[in-house]
Amino acid sequence: MLFLVGIICGVLLSLVFSIGPAFFALIQNSIHHGFRKAIYFAAGVSLSDIVMVLLMLTVLSNVDMGALLHNVWVATIGGAAVAWFGVRTFRSKVRRASNREKNLRFATENATRGRELLLSGFLLNILNPLIWIYWVTIITFLSAEMGLMPAQRYLFFAGLLLAVFGTDVLKCRLASMMQSWFTAAKLNFFNKLMGCVMIGFAVYLIVSMILYQTNPKIRAKEDAKPPQSTRIVQRVNETVTHTVDHYLKKDSTKKAAEHNSAAEQSDSVATISDTLL
Repeated sequence: MLFLVGIICGVLLSLVFSIGPAFFALIQNSIHHGFRKAIYFAAGVSLSDIVMVLLMLTVLSNVDMGALLHNVWVATIGGAAVAWFGVRTFRSKVRRASNREKNLRFATENATRGRELLLSGFLLNILNPLIWIYWVTIITFLSAEMGLMPAQRYLFFAGLLLAVFGTDVLKCRLASMMQSWFTAAKLNFFNKLMGCVMIGFAVYLIVSMILYQTNPKIRAKEDAKPPQSTRIVQRVNETVTHTVDHYLKKDSTKKAAEHNSAAEQSDSVATISDTLL
């Protein structure tokens, strides 16, 4: 049942918390490089999620990740990495592919390989401190509030991470279908727009962490606010548990009724046999 809860939570969390650097980069790469190559980027993002979750469930399980990730220097390094990806996206230029470049709609000066996209997705996601905070929050909730044992947590995250990757692949497919709407000029403008968005996110990341550390009121407000991700996990777990219990109870009631009916029929046959004898 926890695997099913993880799948449902993965889909919902992907839809609710999808807006971020990795999301915009996923859309940009899907339109620029097409569906097949964009899957490499999605796989890189998913691989980084797996690495982070495994590290926090094992090696970093006794480390105060909350204090570490709310450090200004950590946010600065992460923000600088996201800004670098943003500048790279902003400066990327494409042109209409020539007849010699088969199976391509748009081309660049240096063709991007699948492993480069895989590495880009991995680094962009794993260097974002907010993603670490996101996973720490969910893992802490599973341990403290739901009381899941380590084996149960692995089962839950197997379903969740599988659903997240599947949702990302679906996003790649939908975004790649918009390729026909873009000309080279429009895609160059789109790249600049996505680059600005990622740079803006990097600035927001650094400034918000500085304000969190220097302003006690903002820190108290953020610490008192329950994360929306944990509310989603809790609500899905309660709903699935209630639904499964309801059907199990209904099934057991049906079986009990069938057993009682069979017993009554057996008693009736026995009574008739005694009467005839």
